[in-house]
Amino acid sequence: MATIAEQIAAFEAKRATLVTANENIMSKAADAGSTLDAEQEEQFDGNQADIDAIDKHLVRLRAMEKSQAEKAAPIKGKSQEEGNQSRAPGAPTIIGTIDKGEGFKGQNYTRLVIAKTLARLDGVSAVGIAQQRWGKSDPNLVQVVRAAVAGGGTETGEWGAELVHIDRYTGDFIDFLYGQTVFDQLPLREVPANINIAGSDGAATAYWVGQSKSIPVTKADFFDVNLTPLKVAALAVVSKELLRDSSPSAEMLVRDALVSASAQRVDQTFFSASAAVANVAPAGILNGVTAIDSAGPDVEGVIADVKALYAPFIAAKNAAGLQFATTQSLSKALGLMQNVMGNFAFPGLSANGGALLGDKLTAGDNIGAGDLILLKPSDIYKIGDRGVEVSLSTEAAIQMDSAPDGASDTPTPNANVVSMFQTESVAIKVVRPLNFAKRRASAVAYIGDADYGTPVVTP
Repeated sequence: MATIAEQIAAFEAKRATLVTANENIMSKAADAGSTLDAEQEEQFDGNQADIDAIDKHLVRLRAMEKSQAEKAAPIKGKSQEEGNQSRAPGAPTIIGTIDKGEGFKGQNYTRLVIAKTLARLDGVSAVGIAQQRWGKSDPNLVQVVRAAVAGGGTETGEWGAELVHIDRYTGDFIDFLYGQTVFDQLPLREVPANINIAGSDGAATAYWVGQSKSIPVTKADFFDVNLTPLKVAALAVVSKELLRDSSPSAEMLVRDALVSASAQRVDQTFFSASAAVANVAPAGILNGVTAIDSAGPDVEGVIADVKALYAPFIAAKNAAGLQFATTQSLSKALGLMQNVMGNFAFPGLSANGGALLGDKLTAGDNIGAGDLILLKPSDIYKIGDRGVEVSLSTEAAIQMDSAPDGASDTPTPNANVVSMFQTESVAIKVVRPLNFAKRRASAVAYIGDADYGTPVVTP
């Protein structure tokens, strides 16, 4: 006999099918500009009666499910057999279903997106899809989908899923997203949004004061920061066939599509010298900072460059807690450099970073070529992260370009525009609210033309 959860999923799927059928009946009548004929009226009323009956039955089933949950007693033992032996007399036999966890980071969040997307595409219940695809292997996920997507996939109009606020699996997805950016690996100082913060941009001076003498006024430069929530967005296009493929590799492709583009844009902007665009994008941390010329590609040049990078921090009495950031290729080149004795000059450095002369170095492939950056993370503010929002469209026309020039107020023909409807594709939009700013001008210094490990050619 089907469990209560399975019965609920089945009836929700049946209800969604009936609702879709009635919507189609009304749409045909609207297109014809007429009322329902006798056959359509009989079919519509019959479907509606079934929907009403299902709604009443779902109320009863959910009440039974809640009652069973309230009566449930904890079981003991490490196996299904031991659990059945510990159950109360008369209690139902435990049929174990194991939450196997995630095969890869962010898998369950990706499955939530897939379930709701397919529910919208096919006009069926997201819970039914989750039950069919993952009910046996991951029943907890089905329960989360039921809580997160009440009413199934029959919504009309614009559709979006702010899944970050309603499920317990978002954390793993966010952790994976953070792992793809250098920005999220840095311990930046988190501050509230829309709050003006005034801080010192230099070292203030205190004085020894004699008894009954006036206290000298400390002169300090101040730097105001006010972070309003902005957003970084990315569009990923995937085929419907990929969404319907239930293999882990297909799910991983969807996850990567949700993450990769927005992760790249965050780092590219953060480690750039671009100016702020009002109400659109923050300034890069290199904005307003003059690049220091490298002293050379050899070991002595690296040491001289690090000293030059430290100089402005020392002058501002702000040299504690510094970290390096650079490209993966420069990090690897530093790790391969050898001194005159043939020993590695900077051991422990790889393409993934490490430590350079005692300070942590984080590497990423979206930092500018030739940039060796020294920064103080606590002197860079970011607003508290608000997660991600995921939306989709199967009808949009997408300009498949990394630098789109389309605008609704000045429309122009573009050869790169692709119809999602025509190509049987789905456009998935990922939006992440974000903003950051330097607390003080001396928060960052950088070498702009580093080329470490390159042999010096003498004439």
